[in-house]
Amino acid sequence: MKLSELARQTALPKSSVHGLCQTLVHLKLLKLNGDGSFSMGPQSVRWANVFLAQSDIVEAFHEAVAEAVGLGAYTLTLSHLEGPEVIYLSCRNSSAPLGITFRIGMRVPAVFTATGKAMLAAMPPRELTQHLPSEWPGPVTPTSVSSLAALEKEMGEAVIKGYSLDNGQLREGMFCIGAAICDRPFHPVAGIALSMTAAEARPDIIEAMGKRVRALADNVTERMGWAAA
Repeated sequence: MKLSELARQTALPKSSVHGLCQTLVHLKLLKLNGDGSFSMGPQSVRWANVFLAQSDIVEAFHEAVAEAVGLGAYTLTLSHLEGPEVIYLSCRNSSAPLGITFRIGMRVPAVFTATGKAMLAAMPPRELTQHLPSEWPGPVTPTSVSSLAALEKEMGEAVIKGYSLDNGQLREGMFCIGAAICDRPFHPVAGIALSMTAAEARPDIIEAMGKRVRALADNVTERMGWAAA
C-alpha cells in the first residue's frame, strides 16, 4: 500500500504517516518496496509468530491434526482472511511434491485458495464485499478463477458440500480442499485446507477427503467451544 492510500485510510496528515512509516521501516515492521509502496516487514511476522504460537486456535489445530488418522501424507494448513488475502497461521507440510512450501505469514489472494473460498462462502453478502479485491487479481495459473460470477458459482458449491476446492488455481499440479471455522453462524475466523497432488485428486478421493477436512474443521471449532456447522 502506498503512502497516499495509508494517509487516506487513517485520516492522518501525509507528513505524519510518512514519519510513522519511516519509524516502522527502521524497526523492520514495514518494508519499503521499489515502487514506493509498503508491505509487512520481517519483524512483524516474527512478532506474529510469537503471538500465534500461543494462540488458542493454532493450538486447537495442532491438537486436531495430531489426533487425525490417515492424513499424514497430506499437507494441512490453517489460515485466516485479512482483506482480500489469506494469511497462513500454521502449516504441516508433507513430503508430497506440491511445488510450493506453505509458511506462517505467507499471503496469497483469497479467491484462488481453498480456505479463502470456504471462508468467503460462509459470510453474509455485506461482509463478503469487504474481502473481495477492488481489482480482480491476475491469474496465478491457467485455472485461477477469473471473475466474480465464477467465484460465486464455486462458493455456492462449497455451501452445499461443506467444503471448497482449489483445482490448481494457486499452483499447477496441486489440488486443495478447504473448510471454514466459524465462531458463530456466518462468521468465519479461520479455515483449514488439505493439499495433495493433482494426480491424487480422483473424484472418490476428493469426496472422502472433503468430508475429512470438514470434520477436522468441526473438531477445531468444538475445541474452541464454538458450535460446529
